Amino acid sequence: MCQNWYSVIGQVLDVIGFLTIAFEWYHQYKRDHEKRIGELQRAYEQQAAEIAGEDYEDPGSDKDNWRMYQKLFLEEWRWRSKVFFTGATLVILGFLFQLLGSWPHLFTAC
Repeated sequence: MCQNWYSVIGQVLDVIGFLTIAFEWYHQYKRDHEKRIGELQRAYEQQAAEIAGEDYEDPGSDKDNWRMYQKLFLEEWRWRSKVFFTGATLVILGFLFQLLGSWPHLFTAC
Protein backbone atom coordinates (compact mmCIF):
# COMPACT_ATOMS: atom_id res chain seq x y z
CA MET A 1 0.00 0.00 0.00
CA CYS A 2 1.30 3.44 -0.86
CA GLN A 3 2.22 5.72 2.01
CA ASN A 4 -0.13 8.44 0.74
CA TRP A 5 -3.12 6.18 1.29
CA TYR A 6 -2.42 6.10 5.04
CA SER A 7 -3.08 9.85 5.14
CA VAL A 8 -6.32 9.43 3.22
CA ILE A 9 -7.49 6.63 5.53
CA GLY A 10 -6.51 8.78 8.54
CA GLN A 11 -8.54 11.73 7.30
CA VAL A 12 -11.59 9.54 6.66
CA LEU A 13 -11.32 8.07 10.18
CA ASP A 14 -11.01 11.59 11.63
CA VAL A 15 -14.16 12.74 9.85
CA ILE A 16 -16.17 9.68 10.90
CA GLY A 17 -14.93 9.97 14.49
CA PHE A 18 -15.70 13.67 14.68
CA LEU A 19 -19.20 13.16 13.28
CA THR A 20 -19.81 10.39 15.82
CA ILE A 21 -18.80 12.68 18.68
CA ALA A 22 -20.82 15.55 17.18
CA PHE A 23 -23.88 13.25 17.06
CA GLU A 24 -23.41 12.54 20.78
CA TRP A 25 -23.06 16.26 21.57
CA TYR A 26 -26.20 17.07 19.58
CA HIS A 27 -28.10 14.30 21.38
CA GLN A 28 -27.12 15.83 24.75
CA TYR A 29 -28.01 19.34 23.54
CA LYS A 30 -31.47 18.14 22.52
CA ARG A 31 -31.94 16.36 25.83
CA ASP A 32 -30.93 19.44 27.84
CA HIS A 33 -33.32 21.57 25.79
CA GLU A 34 -36.21 19.17 26.44
CA LYS A 35 -35.35 19.08 30.14
CA ARG A 36 -35.37 22.88 30.31
CA ILE A 37 -38.72 23.07 28.50
CA GLY A 38 -40.14 20.54 31.00
CA GLU A 39 -38.87 22.61 33.93
CA LEU A 40 -40.50 25.74 32.50
CA GLN A 41 -43.77 23.84 31.96
CA ARG A 42 -43.80 22.59 35.58
CA ALA A 43 -43.02 26.10 36.86
CA TYR A 44 -45.89 27.50 34.78
CA GLU A 45 -48.30 24.83 36.09
CA GLN A 46 -47.20 25.52 39.68
CA GLN A 47 -47.68 29.26 39.23
CA ALA A 48 -51.12 28.74 37.67
CA ALA A 49 -52.15 26.48 40.58
CA GLU A 50 -50.98 29.08 43.12
CA ILE A 51 -52.96 31.82 41.38
CA ALA A 52 -56.06 29.61 41.36
CA GLY A 53 -55.55 28.87 45.07
CA GLU A 54 -55.08 25.13 44.53
CA ASP A 55 -52.42 22.84 45.91
CA TYR A 56 -49.84 21.92 43.30
CA GLU A 57 -48.71 18.33 43.13
CA ASP A 58 -45.63 17.67 41.01
CA PRO A 59 -46.34 14.71 38.70
CA GLY A 60 -42.65 13.73 38.78
CA SER A 61 -42.51 13.42 42.55
CA ASP A 62 -43.50 9.77 42.72
CA LYS A 63 -40.92 8.16 44.98
CA ASP A 64 -41.21 4.74 43.32
CA ASN A 65 -40.24 6.00 39.86
CA TRP A 66 -36.54 6.17 40.68
CA ARG A 67 -36.08 2.40 40.24
CA MET A 68 -37.52 2.47 36.74
CA TYR A 69 -35.67 5.64 35.77
CA GLN A 70 -32.38 4.45 37.24
CA LYS A 71 -32.43 1.41 34.94
CA LEU A 72 -33.28 3.54 31.91
CA PHE A 73 -30.60 6.07 32.84
CA LEU A 74 -27.92 3.40 33.14
CA GLU A 75 -28.89 1.85 29.79
CA GLU A 76 -28.70 5.22 28.06
CA TRP A 77 -25.45 6.09 29.83
CA ARG A 78 -23.83 2.88 28.59
CA TRP A 79 -25.01 3.49 25.02
CA ARG A 80 -23.81 7.10 25.04
CA SER A 81 -20.45 6.06 26.48
CA LYS A 82 -20.01 3.53 23.67
CA VAL A 83 -20.85 6.17 21.06
CA PHE A 84 -18.42 8.70 22.53
CA PHE A 85 -15.53 6.27 22.98
CA THR A 86 -16.04 4.88 19.47
CA GLY A 87 -15.76 8.39 18.07
CA ALA A 88 -12.72 9.21 20.18
CA THR A 89 -11.02 5.98 19.12
CA LEU A 90 -11.68 6.73 15.45
CA VAL A 91 -10.19 10.22 15.83
CA ILE A 92 -7.06 8.83 17.51
CA LEU A 93 -6.68 6.15 14.83
CA GLY A 94 -7.13 8.85 12.20
CA PHE A 95 -4.28 10.87 13.70
CA LEU A 96 -2.06 7.77 13.77
CA PHE A 97 -2.79 6.93 10.14
CA GLN A 98 -2.08 10.51 9.12
CA LEU A 99 1.21 10.32 11.02
CA LEU A 100 2.11 7.10 9.19
CA GLY A 101 1.19 8.71 5.88
CA SER A 102 3.31 11.79 6.55
CA TRP A 103 6.41 10.19 8.09
CA PRO A 104 9.30 10.60 5.66
CA HIS A 105 10.62 7.38 4.04
CA LEU A 106 8.55 5.06 6.24
CA PHE A 107 6.91 3.16 3.36
CA THR A 108 7.30 3.21 -0.38
CA ALA A 109 5.76 6.26 -1.97
CA CYS A 110 3.65 5.98 -5.11
